[in-house]
Amino acid sequence: MYESAEFFDKPVPNADICHIRVPSYLRHPYTIAYIAREVAKIKGDTYDAYLVSDDIPKYIASQKGICYMHYPHAARFKFKEYIATKYRTTLRGRLIWRFHRTIFPKFYLTSGKPKNWLFVANSIVTRRHVAESFHVDVENVALLNPPVAARRINEIWRNSSLEKENLIVCVGRFEPEKRFTDVFQALARLRKRVDVELSLIGFKYDEGHLIKAIRELGLEENVELLVNARREALINRLLRAKALVHPTPHEPFGIAVVEGMVAGCIPLVRRGFNGPWLEITREGKYGFGFSSVEELVDVMGKAIELYDSFHVEAIVERALEFDEAEFKRKFISMFKNFMVT
Repeated sequence: MYESAEFFDKPVPNADICHIRVPSYLRHPYTIAYIAREVAKIKGDTYDAYLVSDDIPKYIASQKGICYMHYPHAARFKFKEYIATKYRTTLRGRLIWRFHRTIFPKFYLTSGKPKNWLFVANSIVTRRHVAESFHVDVENVALLNPPVAARRINEIWRNSSLEKENLIVCVGRFEPEKRFTDVFQALARLRKRVDVELSLIGFKYDEGHLIKAIRELGLEENVELLVNARREALINRLLRAKALVHPTPHEPFGIAVVEGMVAGCIPLVRRGFNGPWLEITREGKYGFGFSSVEELVDVMGKAIELYDSFHVEAIVERALEFDEAEFKRKFISMFKNFMVT
């Protein structure tokens, strides 16, 4: 609550805080369903509105509320490419997912939009998939891009004494579906003609397959792997890098791409129905797209060797449109309009 008040530049409200202990055996998203059930028991229908993310628990579906969707579980049942690799490639994972798919509808809505709820999607990709998954018109799903500390990062970059280097950055969870090994393959080819390094920054998940690929390609001296790095380390690499590669084929939005752009990085993103390509770079207008390792080698080389010839300011200005101030303005307006309906 304190963080939310600070984010919206509002005083901390005088509100009751109810602590609900969730059983340790529950995992997300069922922890949220449990909390919703307990809250409904405590206060019944006395709340003005509920605010939840991704999916609406059935316990509160008859009330009034806003659901801000990054990418709902309900959509993953229809668009299987958004299911994590671990749930698709192992027997244990497939069994877990089958069980999840069976019990999820017992606790969450999977079709239709309650009349007293507002659906809000974080990207045009999520918006389209929500509409198709819940069988509603796209016009009934509002669009609100996530907040990015764009101006703050841009100010750090403009006041920094760091120079751009032959450095490429990748940011994201160390999961196979992120396709970071494609970047390694491209780097192995590019380094034959250009002195270039890669900094891969992400959250610990399964970096084993990445370490193996680095060794097999002989990239130990060219790749820096930063696991669970501090925010300062991420910003430092963005300030020094000439390009940011986002190889993930199925990405609803892509905050890291925006962060790289406002730090003067040229975005290199995978073409397709994903946020970085369609929404952030506008199909290559503000960066480069690629569909194969061969194309990635080409655009990485251009970004490194011809960096000074690019109109980086246009890339920066595009990314600043996603600043958190814009999110605050739109969210407050959306919330006020919703509450009076």
